[in-house]
Amino acid sequence: MLTNFFQLFSFDFARMALCATVLISLTCGLLSPVVVLKQRSYLGDTLSHLVFPGVVAGILCSQFMSMPQWGCVVVGAAVTALLGTFISEWILKKLQCPPDSAAIVCLTTFFALGIVLISSNKGVRISPDSIFFGDVLTLNKIDLTVIFSAFILVAVAIISLKKHWDAWLVDTEFAEIAGFRVGLLNKLFPVLLTASVLSGLFAVGGLMISALITIPTLLYAPRSVFSFTVVLFSLGIGLLGFALAFLFNWPVGPTIVLVGFACLICKTCFKK
Repeated sequence: MLTNFFQLFSFDFARMALCATVLISLTCGLLSPVVVLKQRSYLGDTLSHLVFPGVVAGILCSQFMSMPQWGCVVVGAAVTALLGTFISEWILKKLQCPPDSAAIVCLTTFFALGIVLISSNKGVRISPDSIFFGDVLTLNKIDLTVIFSAFILVAVAIISLKKHWDAWLVDTEFAEIAGFRVGLLNKLFPVLLTASVLSGLFAVGGLMISALITIPTLLYAPRSVFSFTVVLFSLGIGLLGFALAFLFNWPVGPTIVLVGFACLICKTCFKK
């Protein structure tokens, strides 16, 4: 079995799948402390639904107008993500309701809109499963370039602004008074989260990304926004899940999430 496993990497699709898994794992590990320590884990799941109609619209535009698919998808996803976030914040401020309630209303509505777009265009076959659960074995060089670009964006933003992120996490109001770049971080945070969701959309799926971002920081609670240990945990979970998926012919994204969840259960059992 192991011989067959290593022989797979003589094929381009297997090497590309491995590179994509590594890059997505590193991206999630870098972003995980910000999302979890700021208590914004639900935003990953929300964004995966908010970008859904934009992704569908982007695929349809690329098919009907013969335009580059990734360009159309990124533009469409960015538009619906920003629109959904604005509507959610607007409802939250106007009705004074809990943040998760406004988010749930928007994510279910945008998901419904995506399904309507799919059902009303029978000429173009779009599988919701490929968007929500992904297929890392079908990626090409353009997909890998997009994933690498998202990794670079997140890495540069987290590492170069580390002290600003740390201050932002501890006390936003004090950080703003003290001169830290709070305004920039408030705008940058949803951009980084959207980039992470989009990077893993067709590889491991939008629904899987929110779990991959959350689990590493739950396994190791860092004291800073940038933690090598969290990144290593994320990379280890990604590689182990990837190996098990190839050995047992399981889908890669769900397998990685199951590996992460198993690690979390083990930590919970052995924690004093």
